[in-house]
Amino acid sequence: MTEDEAKKALFQIHYEYMMHTPKERDALYEEYQAKRNLVKKELAKFLLEKKALERENKKL
Repeated sequence: MTEDEAKKALFQIHYEYMMHTPKERDALYEEYQAKRNLVKKELAKFLLEKKALERENKKL
């Protein structure tokens, strides 16, 4: 997952969550958090790999 894809996914997850009524959101909150955390972990993984590659390229 690229950085742009992750940002779009986070936006989409938030948008879909906010389209529900407040009572529905209470019921969906745990699922919403799980989806967000999964995407955020993927984004962090991508960014760490990107930084590692940049450091490697500087050494060369």
